[in-house]
Amino acid sequence: MNQAPQCSRCWKDLSLCICSEIQAIPHQIQVLILQHPGEAKSPLTTTRLVALGLQNVVHRVGLSWGSLKSALKTEAKAENWAVLFVGTQKNANQILKDKDFALVDRGGKPRAIEGIKGIVVLDGTWKQSKTLWWRNPWLLKLSRIILNPELKSLYGNLRKEPREGLLSSLEATAFCLEALGESPAVKEHLLEVFQTQLNRWKQN
Repeated sequence: MNQAPQCSRCWKDLSLCICSEIQAIPHQIQVLILQHPGEAKSPLTTTRLVALGLQNVVHRVGLSWGSLKSALKTEAKAENWAVLFVGTQKNANQILKDKDFALVDRGGKPRAIEGIKGIVVLDGTWKQSKTLWWRNPWLLKLSRIILNPELKSLYGNLRKEPREGLLSSLEATAFCLEALGESPAVKEHLLEVFQTQLNRWKQN
């Protein structure tokens, strides 16, 4: 069976491509996407949209990288980076309390958002993301972002999540950037891109 033609930018079938409708906008906090190879093949993946919708994004597909520097291919200090944590953070409920976002240091203690220059997003299914976490021990040196957002994913019934309260990688990234001080326009832009892609998915 012949594979449908794919776009070289978004990696999706041409019938699903919305590249002509995506504009990359500037932002301050860098985003490093570490994507599991299995997720990169999914037609419903969203992190490629982040890479196309924002100017300061590094997108890597693979299973392991030797260090933050290796993944970024540039110098970076671990204390200036936070990873969107996969799994259950100890004392998460006490840390979050009535909040929907928290940032903790490598020891699990709450820390201020000042000084964070970049975030790492692990992209894959729940199992794939855990694989990325354990195969890259340098992630333990980074601060961790804990999310408990009230909003529901725009995915709706299009893609089933393993439990309620989870967001797409794009939505989680947009939410984190705003919580870390980015302009609300950055979050709005990413969600608009996502909605455009959702509309295209539903048409096919």
